[in-house]
Amino acid sequence: MKRNLSIAFATSLLSGLLLYLWRLSYAFSDLAVLWLLLLAAMIFLGNWSLVIDHWLAERGIVLKPESWLSHWLSGRILAFFSSTLLVGTLVPVLAWQVLNMPAAEAAVLLGLVFSTAWLFLWARGGVGRHFMPPFDRILTLGPSAWLVGLPFAIVLFLVSWRTTSVPLSMLNATFSEAVRSGFDALPERRGWIAEVLAFGYAFKAAKLWLVVQLRDYPLVARLFNLDAALFGFLAARAGVVVTNFIDTHYDREA
Repeated sequence: MKRNLSIAFATSLLSGLLLYLWRLSYAFSDLAVLWLLLLAAMIFLGNWSLVIDHWLAERGIVLKPESWLSHWLSGRILAFFSSTLLVGTLVPVLAWQVLNMPAAEAAVLLGLVFSTAWLFLWARGGVGRHFMPPFDRILTLGPSAWLVGLPFAIVLFLVSWRTTSVPLSMLNATFSEAVRSGFDALPERRGWIAEVLAFGYAFKAAKLWLVVQLRDYPLVARLFNLDAALFGFLAARAGVVVTNFIDTHYDREA
């Protein structure tokens, strides 16, 4: 129990710290991306070990150890593309969301990551009584992310809906004016990060504009806030993978 809590705290605090440092420094230097690279490395390596261990376990059942195919069927290509795709999906979304995240959402996000990490470790212990490694981790990864991601996605949706404010200038703005106002939120310093972020700010401004236009249809307008709910699932997945990375290195450092 103590070990699980320690790893869950480490996962949430380390992930939160890296994202906070990214948010703090991105307006001043493109070197802020280094904080994201550290987070990306943990996600990549955490997923890599899951994919490789799964592949090796299945290969050991169907392929003879002395076969020359063992050298070629290492699973590295599958692990590389799987991990790269996961990093390419999770890190940009996490990086963008935390830039505009109020304190209430940040608190919910930390709670989500901690809960996902703890549930993954607790469930793996139970499943491990019946299943051999690495299947104890593989079988608990998806359910842990979904069981925590679903309720927290609802909470994030409600918190985002309550805390997001619409600027008065958006009430009478045209669509192009709304998009330009999104660009105005970019830092004065120009660089490749600002150019990438421009798409996110433009998307947010366009979404707010559509919400204003549909203010007489509140149920329809709420649909444009579903990205906050989707973010909950992505954050839960990231939490599980980072937990797996820290878990596999925890005892080595102890």
